[in-house]
Amino acid sequence: MKAVADAFAAIADGVAAGQPDAALRQRFQQALSACRQAAASAPAELQPLLANVQQALATWDEVWPRLGGQEPFRNAVIREARTWAQRFADNAAVTRRTPR
Repeated sequence: MKAVADAFAAIADGVAAGQPDAALRQRFQQALSACRQAAASAPAELQPLLANVQQALATWDEVWPRLGGQEPFRNAVIREARTWAQRFADNAAVTRRTPR
């Protein structure tokens, strides 16, 4: 889950820094790939969340060309990406402490 957390943090940082659209869309794709990889071995209780964020990433990538220049949308992406980065980081910390 750390890779997923890192991918969402990278999205938030990239949007906040005003990175070019192509770089941001690449970050969306990298995060989507990290989610897919995590889903392959994630516990059942995390599957709905991973599915949800994959849908969000696909949507962000699809609408970014139209909405990426709008500050409210950019702020929403930053906020959501930071929220998910923290949630996945918290889950990664719990997973590391939980014996299997």
